[in-house]
Amino acid sequence: MKYLVLLLMVVGGIWWIRQQRQSSQTPQKKTSPQVVVACAHCGTHVPENEAIRGTQGVYCSEAHRQNHEG
Repeated sequence: MKYLVLLLMVVGGIWWIRQQRQSSQTPQKKTSPQVVVACAHCGTHVPENEAIRGTQGVYCSEAHRQNHEG
């Protein structure tokens, strides 16, 4: 009986180690790099999807767009 318990512990340990190795070797979710643009007014870099588009370029805020474009 004690050999059966010992065998189950060894098999369980091997299974657990293999599971840990598989989870560490799975490829991580890769995200595409984000495009960053400079504000035409102050030069601050902001992500393109957060930039405010104007007639003379892109801006970091609506206030900068108004100041720069008039």
